[in-house]
Amino acid sequence: MSLPDDTARQSGPWRRAREFVDSLAGRLLGLTALAVIAGEIFVFAPALAGFHEAWLRERINLAQIAAIALEVSPDLNITDTLEYDLLENAQVQRVAIQREGERILLLEDPNAANNEVLVLYDYTRASGWQRFKWALETFFAPPGRVLRVLSRPRFESGEFVEIVLNEAPLKEAVEHFAERFARVSMLILMAAAALIYFALSAAFVRPMRDLTEAIERFRDKPEDVSIAFPRSQRSDEIGRAQRAAADMAEQVRNALRQNERLAALGAAVARIGHDLRNMLSTAQLVADRLAQSEDPAVRQLAPRLERTIDRAAGLAASTLKYGRADEDPPKLQKVDVNEAAEEAAAESLIGFAGVDYKEDIEAGLACVADADHLHRILGNLLRNAAQAMKDHTRRDKLLVVRALRVDGRCEIEVIDHGPGVRENLRARLFEPFVSAAPEAGGTGLGLAIARELTRAMGGELELTRTGAEGTTFRITLPAA
Repeated sequence: MSLPDDTARQSGPWRRAREFVDSLAGRLLGLTALAVIAGEIFVFAPALAGFHEAWLRERINLAQIAAIALEVSPDLNITDTLEYDLLENAQVQRVAIQREGERILLLEDPNAANNEVLVLYDYTRASGWQRFKWALETFFAPPGRVLRVLSRPRFESGEFVEIVLNEAPLKEAVEHFAERFARVSMLILMAAAALIYFALSAAFVRPMRDLTEAIERFRDKPEDVSIAFPRSQRSDEIGRAQRAAADMAEQVRNALRQNERLAALGAAVARIGHDLRNMLSTAQLVADRLAQSEDPAVRQLAPRLERTIDRAAGLAASTLKYGRADEDPPKLQKVDVNEAAEEAAAESLIGFAGVDYKEDIEAGLACVADADHLHRILGNLLRNAAQAMKDHTRRDKLLVVRALRVDGRCEIEVIDHGPGVRENLRARLFEPFVSAAPEAGGTGLGLAIARELTRAMGGELELTRTGAEGTTFRITLPAA
């Protein structure tokens, strides 16, 4: 059973031919072929015009020599047979010369037909384009035309020499010349084109093909170290691309190896964290029993032990939760900023009695966000700000949430009057496990998770101000 046409074209020779046409080599071959054709045209046109003119001038010269032979005759009279031979040798029917405004008929074939319609070729004032046009006319002319050709005399004085001749011998000579010239010039141009094609292919197409194949193999198996990228010392764009691709492959492989190690380490940490959480649960029960002891010293140390166990359990739980990276995608909707801030403050500021909370939110301001995600983000920022001001010596422990619409965006700022973020932590503040207040038991994951949630909603979380006067975090979200 034969394949359908479309299927056949997608397989076998059709597919390989299509791939070759779409490749750089195929396009280079096409451009080379166009260059050969254009070169043939530009070379053939002047050559044909030159041959056409040379053939006619040769007839004119022969005719003029015949006329001179007539003039040197003693009685200016020659036999009809000699006159016919002279005209036959020159392949013309009539010869005349113009001197001092007078046209003198020198030779004429009495048997030639008297043509009233003659095609005039005046070489006394012809341009290059006119000469080429006459050559094309002869090449494509119908049979039976008779030409009247004018040219400057070569062997004697006069204004011009005129000959009348049948175009058939000229047309035949032009066709033979065109055939020979086209065959020889085409062979020469094809040889030159082949040299150019193979030279360009070796210099440019082959290196790009090798680089492309290496990139495709690397795309499919980036971890395969047997895939080597060509790295030449060429100074052009191809050499730079080869070296850049080789460097990129090396960097990607290093990153993949690093990721594999981190993945293995993460799996180990997850197992350790899971077991550690179980151990801490047991330690928590022991701490609760110790808190009921009658020994004053034990009862005094038990709360500290409980806080330490709580921080360790929180760190283990946060690490496991962050490592899973399974946050639900945000469900974007219109969220009232004032309500979200009030709910987050009411939940996060419990236990921070010394911190004063204030809202400065534009009336009716709403943003496009996930209500749960925005609650977690604000709660994290408010809790961090309150913790920073809790043990600070300043009396002004005011925590402000300010929000307004700016150019179609909703900007929410959480402003505290704490001691600020230490300078050595500012650049890495949003990285996982980097805590601005490690002494308070922070895991260093809150800000990393908050920024991740904000970006998932199409916004941004950034530190805009920090110092001795306090710290400001800004949340930017699309306004509703």
